[in-house]
This record gives sequence, structure tokens and C-alpha cells, in this order.
Amino acid sequence: MGYVYAVTGTSKKCIVLDLDNTLWGGIIGEEGFDNIKLGDNPVGRSFVEFQKRLLALNKRGIILAINSKNNFDDAIDVIQKHPNMILKEENFASVKINWDDKVVNLQKIAEELNIGLDSMVFFDDDPINQEYVKKLLPEVLVVDLPKDSSQYSQIITEMKEFDVLKITEEDTKRSDMYLGQKKRKELENKVGDFNEFLKQMNIEVNIQKANSFSIPRISQLTLKTNQFNLTTRRYQEEEVSKFSSSDNKIVECVKVSDKFGDNGITGTYIIEKKNNDEWIIDTFLLSCRIMGRGVEETMMNQIIEKAKSSGIKKIKGEFISTTKNKPAENFYEKLGFKKENQFWVFNTDNIIKKPEHVKVIKNE
Repeated sequence: MGYVYAVTGTSKKCIVLDLDNTLWGGIIGEEGFDNIKLGDNPVGRSFVEFQKRLLALNKRGIILAINSKNNFDDAIDVIQKHPNMILKEENFASVKINWDDKVVNLQKIAEELNIGLDSMVFFDDDPINQEYVKKLLPEVLVVDLPKDSSQYSQIITEMKEFDVLKITEEDTKRSDMYLGQKKRKELENKVGDFNEFLKQMNIEVNIQKANSFSIPRISQLTLKTNQFNLTTRRYQEEEVSKFSSSDNKIVECVKVSDKFGDNGITGTYIIEKKNNDEWIIDTFLLSCRIMGRGVEETMMNQIIEKAKSSGIKKIKGEFISTTKNKPAENFYEKLGFKKENQFWVFNTDNIIKKPEHVKVIKNE
């Protein structure tokens, strides 16, 4: 099943965790900092072991988040200062410690991280919370945690929903990337005007041909990217490698960085050279973390410039609708492509406005 999840791109991205009796034993608001069970006895050690397994998943790219009904100061004190806490504040991409509804918090976490609810797994020891989330957010995978905390580690170890075919560099850096995402959001809120925010971001897009280093990541993007994905075609590494060595295909990817750090390889496109006049966009996608900042327009500009310099008159692309790729629905139309039957068509004599705030680096 782990292979099936990985191959079909349905593996989970994010673990959302309760705190009391989930990451430590006892209720912090009642028992206090010194009396919760964490590492000092057999029960406490079971929570330490569970945290170690979570940390291992986090280090290979699984996002961690907190959804806990608690006094914020009491709970964050444990996370920051308890000597037996394995997970630290920086391991959590989103923290919701409040008295709000847990379903509302889950929705806010998904929105904050820009991920789908169906890519989330929820760990909460309370059966009432488990059933509540299952009923109102059926897309979220809710784990049925037993009362015996010693089983938590085994449960998460045996789960296949987090399996991937290969761990890429982007996976190992994902926690840092989401910390950068927090800082971007803070700047956006501070600046207020979105265009001014983009100017201050110092966005760089590095466009490069697929190679042995990037092919695993390109394949992973085709398997996992759902929201900004024009065709949602899924390709294994062997297929991407074959495309990249073909004279009839162009396979390129983009690395994106800004003032808050390196986002890694976050976008790719695969072009079919149909004939001497026409290219067809087979695949065009961008990670949901990056969309809306001008990177997608920059990628399309690169395709058009390359086509024009090769004497190509038309670029054609399909939008294949799914339940998840609504954000990409109007992309072709917005850039001036015209609908002809099932294809959107662009005449290379026309011009697409380039995002001025994006610096482009090309590695041919």
C-alpha cells in the first residue's frame, strides 16, 4: 500500500497533533509543567518515543502542525522549555493553541499552509474529537488512537500514508521552507499592498533543463501537485528521464528563491514538439506554496520565448479539470490564449506581459 500511495500521488503531507495525552501524558492546564508525563517513567517514555517517530517524519518532509484546546502560554511553555520535549517550536509549520473549534482550526491550518484537507492526518486522543472531525471534515484522515499511549509509536510507524518513492532534497528542507513561508505571510500582512509585497520579496526564478539530479523531484511534483496543475498527468522517474532525453520533448524545472530563503524546485513543464509550427504543453505545474507570485507567468514566458526563437508559430495547451485544480482554471485565458476546441492556443507573435518583480536566471 505504501507503494500505491507513493505512485498515485495520494500520500499525506501533514500531521496535525493534539497536545494533552497525545504529545505528552496528562493535561497541562490541570497538572502543570512539572507533573505531565514526558520521559520520566514508562508512560512518559512512550510519548518521547512517539515524538521521535514524528521528528523522523518531519526531517524527511512531512509537515507537522498543532491543533489543541489549551491555554497558549501553558502549552507553549512545555514545547519551548520541557527538557524531554523532542519536538521543538520550529518543527511545527502551524500552531493553533486556543479554545476555538477544532474543525475551524484544521481549516485554518490548511489555508495557512496552502494544502488540501485531504493531505492531512489528525492525531487526537479524544474519541469525541475524532468523531467530530470525521463527520465534518471527511477528507481528513483521523487516526483512531487507543487509550494506551505505548501503542502510538507503532501505529505511526506502520502507517503507509507517508511513504514516497524517493526522498528529494526539497523533502529534507521542507520544515525550513515552511518557516520561511511564515515570514512571508508576516511581511505580506505588514506591507498590506500585495504588489508592493511582491517587489520587496526579491524573487529569483532559476530555469534549468531536467538532469539526473532534478528528475526525481520533477516526477514527485507530477505525482503530488494538484492545485496549480493544468493537466494532472502523473509520471514516474523512468518516464521523465525518457522525455528529457527525447529530441521531441522539452523538460525543464524552476528553482525559486526569495529574501526569506530557497524554496527548491517547485515547478516544471513538459513540452511536446508536435511539428515545425506547433508545440503542445503536456504538463505545466507549480507547487501551491509558490503560486500567485508571478512564477507561473515567468515559466510561460520562458516557453514562449523558446518557441519563438525556434520558429514555432503556435503553442497549444489543455486544461483538464479535476476536483482540485480550480486555481489553474483561468490561467490560459488570463495570459491571452484563445480556445480552439479542446485546446487553448497562443500565437507566438503576441506578447505576454512579464512580471517585473521576478529576476530570471537561465541555465541552458
